[in-house]
Amino acid sequence: MGRNRFRHVAFGLLALLASASAAMAQQEEVKARGVNPADNDTRADVILKYNWLSNRSGIFTTTLKFDYRITQEAGFNIEFPVLGHFHMRSPVAGTPGLNDTGVGDVFVRLRYIAGVGTSQLGHTSLGGAVEVVLPTASEKTLGSGTYQLNASVLAVQAWSPTLITAVIAKTANSVHEFNGRNAVQEHTFRVVQAFILPRGMFVTLDGKYNWETINRRDRWLEAQIEFGMMLDARTAASVALGRKWGDRADRGAVAATVKRFF
Repeated sequence: MGRNRFRHVAFGLLALLASASAAMAQQEEVKARGVNPADNDTRADVILKYNWLSNRSGIFTTTLKFDYRITQEAGFNIEFPVLGHFHMRSPVAGTPGLNDTGVGDVFVRLRYIAGVGTSQLGHTSLGGAVEVVLPTASEKTLGSGTYQLNASVLAVQAWSPTLITAVIAKTANSVHEFNGRNAVQEHTFRVVQAFILPRGMFVTLDGKYNWETINRRDRWLEAQIEFGMMLDARTAASVALGRKWGDRADRGAVAATVKRFF
């Protein structure tokens, strides 16, 4: 996918969301859902994403995700890329490139988040999560080839009902690798700023600093902006644009997500 095509897809998705927003303006007020990282919801997500890795390669994924609320504080989710396609053009004209299609790795998470107090600054929540990664990818380019046991902690500050900040620290570590695959030992510090707007609309800004403590010891930054809205009281849709810089730089990513709450 070339640069112009990537831009056309991104602007097309944004135009579609803007059209839905205009239609929503004629309907009754609906509160945005799934924006506060401290909330445990029962919902199903479908995520379509294209990541333009270089001028010769890219990956498209379709991911299904299901979240289940056990209690107000606890929940779990499972995330499974049901379709992935990695492509790379050959550097030699007229010779075949690389095209891998299949499923990706499965992620299973258990999370617990509890409110710790309310003050003049708003409501504060603290929590953590444990994540297991199962190397189910059908092709090497679509998964890590490692079993992983990962952990994260987070703090969420709701300054007001419409302004929410989350700070997250995560560590990812493999416990067993397939033959020929590298071990995983990566860490992430992440800040998410969410703005909840009228008529069920929202905007989130997401920044990550990542570093690897084995292998090449890569360091890279990620940034993403997401625009979303409630299509009705139980359905949300969003479009996100992002990019990486540093040792794992890419040339941009665009994602479209639909969430259904139960």
